[in-house]
Amino acid sequence: MIEIRKSTWDEWDFKNWIWTVPKENSKNGREIIRPIPKDIRQWLVNLKAVNNTNLILGKIYNQTSISTTMGRLWKKLGHTRSWCLHDMRRTLATNMADKGVNIYVIEQLLGHTLPGVMGIYNRSQYMNEKTQALEDWLRYLNTFIEADNQ
Repeated sequence: MIEIRKSTWDEWDFKNWIWTVPKENSKNGREIIRPIPKDIRQWLVNLKAVNNTNLILGKIYNQTSISTTMGRLWKKLGHTRSWCLHDMRRTLATNMADKGVNIYVIEQLLGHTLPGVMGIYNRSQYMNEKTQALEDWLRYLNTFIEADNQ
């Protein structure tokens, strides 16, 4: 979550539809390259048009505000069990694995360093696979939104 919270518009390539997280903002200390799924492209363009700061999600008022707010969100939503932001990452990883997404694609999307020889010699970014995985994930999430709207 910190990657998106610290993200600035210069990290977002609207020509090639790529988000490049600089190493300074990544957990693993390395640059992370992620595709921007089609379903959120127009939303990002619209957000940039009305945003009055270089930070994609607006001004940071308090470094702990996201964790604090998200830490209380489960109660506001009426959930009986607590959950945190990291649970969202786990849900994404588990769901993608259950749907057949290769583990190395999931690891890259999560910003993890690939282990062993794969991490040393294999420099592929798997952009097509990451794009497909993210678009499938968004389609899955949209089924819940559509169900709520009925």
